Amino acid sequence: MKRISDKKPVRDFIALCQANGIRHIVIAPGSRNAPFSTSFFELEGFDVYSIVDERSAGFFALGIGQQTGHPPVVICTSGTAALNLAPAIAEAYYQRVPMVVVTADRPHEWIDQGEGQSIRQHRVFANFTKFSCEVFGEDSTGDGAWYNARLMDEAMRTAMEGVQGPVHINFPLRESLYGSNTEPLAPVKRVVQSPTQRTLTGTESAWIAARLSASPRIMVLAGQLFPDAELQASLVRFAAHPHVVVMAEAHSNLANPSFITTIDRLLLPMDKSSRSALVPDLLITIGHNIISRKIKEMLRAVALEHWHVDLSGEGLDTLKNLTRIIPMKPAEFFSSVSLPDTTAAPDAYALRLKAWNASAREAGDAYLQRAAFSDLQVFHTLLQAVPAGYHLQMGNSSVVRYILLSDAREDLRYFGNRGVAGIDGCTSTAAGAVAVSGKPTLLISGDIAFFYDVNAFWNDHLSHGLRIVVVNNGGGGIFRIIDGPSTTPALERHFETTHHRSAHGVAAMFGIPYRKADDSGSLAEGLQWLFAAEQCSILEVFTPRLENAGELNRFFAAIGQSVFNT
Repeated sequence: MKRISDKKPVRDFIALCQANGIRHIVIAPGSRNAPFSTSFFELEGFDVYSIVDERSAGFFALGIGQQTGHPPVVICTSGTAALNLAPAIAEAYYQRVPMVVVTADRPHEWIDQGEGQSIRQHRVFANFTKFSCEVFGEDSTGDGAWYNARLMDEAMRTAMEGVQGPVHINFPLRESLYGSNTEPLAPVKRVVQSPTQRTLTGTESAWIAARLSASPRIMVLAGQLFPDAELQASLVRFAAHPHVVVMAEAHSNLANPSFITTIDRLLLPMDKSSRSALVPDLLITIGHNIISRKIKEMLRAVALEHWHVDLSGEGLDTLKNLTRIIPMKPAEFFSSVSLPDTTAAPDAYALRLKAWNASAREAGDAYLQRAAFSDLQVFHTLLQAVPAGYHLQMGNSSVVRYILLSDAREDLRYFGNRGVAGIDGCTSTAAGAVAVSGKPTLLISGDIAFFYDVNAFWNDHLSHGLRIVVVNNGGGGIFRIIDGPSTTPALERHFETTHHRSAHGVAAMFGIPYRKADDSGSLAEGLQWLFAAEQCSILEVFTPRLENAGELNRFFAAIGQSVFNT
């Protein structure tokens, strides 16, 4: 017989996990959360991951939720252990990834009384969770037991239904923490929420059709989205109209020859006159967390009509022009609207922009053929070499920006922590994602982000399907390619944080195969080795710190001169 904790709230929570089909349990070791650890260890039907570092555990769980669309449970002990989950919870909230966060706690009477590992944990994550609660008492009966069961069910349901995100349940637990019994779990309260679908009313549908027909320049701008075949198909149909251009960043997972997926490659080399021709009459945004700073600056500087299509109904006025919120799934919106047939004029909005984009691609590729070994050339080579079918986990800062300079590939899937866009858990997220996806996965990380998250390797759950490329340019290269930091004498010490460290020592410490590259030949050999490897492996590519920004600027200048005569 399986021995399960004798604490009723713990038993009810476990029963609720079973009832909701929860499978993945991530536990950071500790004493106060022992009732959960000992119970889940005993039970079948759960995949239990032990992750020592709570911050890494949170991001590992994030990767699981990102891939499955179903909430994992992440559990930690009390005190600052709980606070270490905060970065991953915030990222999950803004990335809309489901997650159930469980924190064990001291009983109420010991909070703020000098007891070890005790802080004010109730609602500690309230600013970035969709629901937060604390169970009443572990020996509750009657209304107290009903109250606890209702709260836990509401938390679980909130994480799973509608617009997803993290929820938090705090469990004050008294000693003894290791009591157990073999009694079967009791039935648990579970409220089922019926699925519904939002559609446009007849009046609204007619109004939208009229506005679309009256708009000769329509731009669809897509930020971060999870892969959606239905949305892809409906947008391909919509983008076939000569009045429509779809601008889709790679992490929207919308890749098609009819879309422009390299916004900065097109926009940065443009002269002022060409940029004015890019401005739409009607802007429709989908997804969230647009990366391109230049397109945000451009669209904020003009007056235009802006619709945001999002099931949540949230009014994200990122571009300071929001005029209409359409609370629908984007796939259903674009499937329900249409544009009238029209003969494409030679200078039609979409045709002109697509022609510019094709010319920018041609000019950029020509420059890359003669480019010096640098971050720019490394990313170009790397993104061409990734085998079809891979999942690409994109690091933040300069990494994701370089990735967005290459056309998004239809045979890859793109993921990244762009909810908050921190560098703190990229490797841990990738490790969690590949643990459940079953897909070969490539993490491309900068050196600072890689060293920041080395505890991602401190567990026994590293998948053989994970491959890692560390682009080591000796510091935070982003600060040499964005406005501001490069003009200050504090650049190297307080922004770039230059260093001479290598990932080789990290790889050796955790027993991970490692190679390095520092020129085009060794990069080609290293990539061949990496993608042929049979286990998690690291390729570290050293690039010239002082030359990278100049090479990038020359790339944009070559496109500008060839396409826009700038």
